[in-house]
Amino acid sequence: MLKAEGRRPHPGRILLERFRQGLELYGIVHFGLNTFTDREWGYGDEAPAQFALTSFDADQMVRGCRDGGLQGLIMVCKHHDGFCLWPSATTCHTIAHASFQGGRGDLVREVAESCRKFGLRFGVYVSPWDRNSALYGTPAYVTEVFQAQLREVLSGYGPVFEMWFDGANGGDGYYGGARETRRIPADYYRWEETIAMVRQLQPDCAIFGDADAAELRWPGNESGFCAPECRATFWTKAEAAVQGRGDREDKGRGCRDGSRFCQPECDFPLRPGWFYHAAEEGRGRTPEQLLAIYLSSVGHGGAMNIGIAPDRQGRLCPADVATLAKFQVLRQGMFSRRVFSSSDAEAATALGGQPFNVVVLREDVAEGERIDGYRLQIQADGAWRDVLSGESIGVKRIRLLPAVVSATAIRLLVTADAGGHGRVGLDLYLAGSEPQMTTDDHR
Repeated sequence: MLKAEGRRPHPGRILLERFRQGLELYGIVHFGLNTFTDREWGYGDEAPAQFALTSFDADQMVRGCRDGGLQGLIMVCKHHDGFCLWPSATTCHTIAHASFQGGRGDLVREVAESCRKFGLRFGVYVSPWDRNSALYGTPAYVTEVFQAQLREVLSGYGPVFEMWFDGANGGDGYYGGARETRRIPADYYRWEETIAMVRQLQPDCAIFGDADAAELRWPGNESGFCAPECRATFWTKAEAAVQGRGDREDKGRGCRDGSRFCQPECDFPLRPGWFYHAAEEGRGRTPEQLLAIYLSSVGHGGAMNIGIAPDRQGRLCPADVATLAKFQVLRQGMFSRRVFSSSDAEAATALGGQPFNVVVLREDVAEGERIDGYRLQIQADGAWRDVLSGESIGVKRIRLLPAVVSATAIRLLVTADAGGHGRVGLDLYLAGSEPQMTTDDHR
């Protein structure tokens, strides 16, 4: 056996618990002023009165997501326009200054409570960039606005399973009437201090973002996929700078020699845009495309995060509800007929001629992703032959075979590792139908 010696980074407590729970599929909800102004990024000069919501049905949205198989929802509590969907004490640019529920509304609370009601995990996103705030770009903004807003949402709405950060920071905006462009330095948000505050307030919360301390990373695209041999192992910013690496393609494939264990989270909108736009009716992804994306995200070792966009009534459109429900049916159908399961795939095991066409491999990653090469073999007519091979297994690999195969026995050969590895679990399924995998389905 070939050996690639060296210690590999391993997941921390938070990721290990997510893996144990099978947390792999959730959504991120975009709803706010942009819903009513028909924009994706608001400039920050929108009046709260433009948030012309007369009703809101969190239960309808959350129920639709639950029935679509989603395990959690991340609420965009504040987008780049600075409008807060909770009555923040840090600004007047909030739902408290809209007409909804007489200024007493709190959509963050409604979604959090509905998630608990229907058994979904609740997460939050608060944009670091604020195109409304006059303080943006000054040191006072970080402590008096941004960190204070994080403290409000992380301490007032119960357990938070994920804190979502992105890289859309700094540029042109309203900024209290200045209407100018403001550039910020890389350390402006005091990330080490800010993340420490998140850890203090929500110790079980995973962090998505570009910080070295994050558990989850962006895969370099908003189409919902990572590379077939993608690794959770990744570089720190310092390591990437030394090597001149860390670009979008690297984020989508990971690296074997990095010092961080940071799972890719593959985010993409269900519709063309992240926010609701009436002109996009009928242009959302199909259930079949969602299943193909699932195989290209979760099936490549990542997590899948679907962008959910309620309409101007605060409801999930019937077509979106139906799409999610059919996606769940397709996904359940693919994995409903398990014909074999083993916690030790390297031990040759009799199959008794069972047919299968879906392979799921899971490496014990408690000590890191240590497998660097493998071959899965089946025995038929007395001879062993490869049915698939690869480099990385990690948290999960799902492989859809081109045709149904039958075998009398099966075994996994690890052809390269980092001086040893943990056990590999193996499940085989016979799928009743196959998704039509094309490039356009997931890129």
